[in-house]
Amino acid sequence: MMLPSFAGVDCVAGVTEMCNPKGFVKIDEYQRNPVYKNIFAAGVCVAIPPVEPTPVPVGAPKTGYMIESMVTAIVHNIKAELTGHGEPDTKGTWQAICLADFGDRGAAFIALPQIPPRNVNWFAAGKWVHLAKIAFEKYFIRKMKKGTSEPLYEKYMMRAIGINRLEK
Repeated sequence: MMLPSFAGVDCVAGVTEMCNPKGFVKIDEYQRNPVYKNIFAAGVCVAIPPVEPTPVPVGAPKTGYMIESMVTAIVHNIKAELTGHGEPDTKGTWQAICLADFGDRGAAFIALPQIPPRNVNWFAAGKWVHLAKIAFEKYFIRKMKKGTSEPLYEKYMMRAIGINRLEK
């Protein structure tokens, strides 16, 4: 499979102090731009520097859970600023959990943290991943309809297996 190189969004890509040459938003450990402190970024638009040089320039993958970690940190940091509790101090863990569906089969992986060196690096494949993905989609849609991003039982279950959204 060949995919074109990803690039940032045109409306901000040209702001060199805010974005890297590919147009992705530069951030510090609190998800905010180092130059424009009132701009926070999460997800695919974030500039994550490569861990090591490669023959073909590649970016770091960004999984859903990793993005949830980023967004949760941003919410805590904006709240700290708006309520006058000082500077942002919350960091996302950027841990990765992924269920990749390939039709009737799939692959699953956990990388803790996403960016090496890792404490956990687990991978499995099979038909069970396809079924797990269907179950997760139904669960996720139900969570969003209820307006709950991280139910208490989910938080404690994830914590029990060593997965946290935020650094302590």
